[in-house]
Amino acid sequence: MRRLLTLIAVVLIGVACEKEEDFVCKVVESEATNITTTSVTLEATINASHFDAIDRVGFMLDDEFHWAEIGRVFTCVVEGLKPNTMYDYQVVVYAVGDSWLMEGGSFTTLAEGETPEPEPEPEPEPEPEPEPEPEPEPTPDPTGGMTYRSGWFELPIEFDANGDGRDDKNSTYYYAHHLCGGSEQNAQRSGRARNYTVCFSSEHHCPVWVAAPRHSMYEGSANRTNAYTQDPQIPSDIQYSSKSTGGGCNKGHMLGSAERTSSTATNKQVFYFSNIAPQYSGTFNTGGGAWNNLEDHIDGLVCRDTLYTVIGCYFDKYTDKYGNTGSPKKISFGGRSDVSCPTMFYYALLRTKSGSTGKSVKDCSASELQCAAFVICHEQDKGHKPQAQDIISIEELERLTGFTYFENVPNAPKSTFNANDWL
Repeated sequence: MRRLLTLIAVVLIGVACEKEEDFVCKVVESEATNITTTSVTLEATINASHFDAIDRVGFMLDDEFHWAEIGRVFTCVVEGLKPNTMYDYQVVVYAVGDSWLMEGGSFTTLAEGETPEPEPEPEPEPEPEPEPEPEPEPTPDPTGGMTYRSGWFELPIEFDANGDGRDDKNSTYYYAHHLCGGSEQNAQRSGRARNYTVCFSSEHHCPVWVAAPRHSMYEGSANRTNAYTQDPQIPSDIQYSSKSTGGGCNKGHMLGSAERTSSTATNKQVFYFSNIAPQYSGTFNTGGGAWNNLEDHIDGLVCRDTLYTVIGCYFDKYTDKYGNTGSPKKISFGGRSDVSCPTMFYYALLRTKSGSTGKSVKDCSASELQCAAFVICHEQDKGHKPQAQDIISIEELERLTGFTYFENVPNAPKSTFNANDWL
């Protein structure tokens, strides 16, 4: 019996050690709200590799711990603070016998006699002018075959019922939702504007799709940062480990750097490896290349009502209408030797026909909307420019890729398109 208990103990210790080595936890966002002279409400959103391994979550403020109920999103009311005092706080996670102190933020309590600004009255559904469609409240909604946010009209369906950032049906898919890193505000002026959402594959070590709104509010004077690094919301071991290239490819942005110049911090986010795919440097992602020409064309489709985009990679064998065929293969890229080289890239697009209705796309009729997809074989010749043969319906793209696009836009005319609307 003693030998059996010893063996069990060894196994349990081994499992615990393995879990501790594998445990990863990162802060997605945190904020301080409801600030008074003596109290504050702290809120944080985290991603963790093993939520069941977490014992406690909370905040450290003024060298004291303040614990909250365990969850991907958690809040804590801290009282007994001093008036007119600046406080720094950190996000705390206690798991597998260790504690993680992570970046939080700072706030200043109100002075004596100072009153907080009243909460604004609820507003009707905001108009998209002069900014993109309205942003959601900051707390994520776990999704089971739904979208991450009902107000993010570019999003495909995600299967993530527990909100852990990993697909429930395909465990190789990981999701990250990035808010702008600068001071860009959403249309409601109630929080940060969104930057982009990514679905990343641990099988292909490459983005599967990136969904993002395009609008002039994202265009500013920030310079290209070239801040290549891993995405903090995606497990590091499935991403590129360096910015090196290979396989005849260079680093192809899904959402381009020039499309996010509203702030330096926001531009840095588009250099996350999760937004980078290998693209042929001689014919595809180069001056006059097929993909560069398409990107230039898409720039001309941005409108006042917002252009909603999903930029995707396809990895199965693909033959286009010109007879070009891309075949699956693995290449050395980004410090890895097991990266899938996409066989086709696509742009799924949705916008209003006029581009200036001043209406939310979810309130538009099908006759007021247009949607379609440009599909470009990775083997397409240099010099190729967008043509009618490159365009397919969203419904056809869904059959090809297996994803459901623009789920938040009930009247999106997915089965039809007019090529002239896009050329």
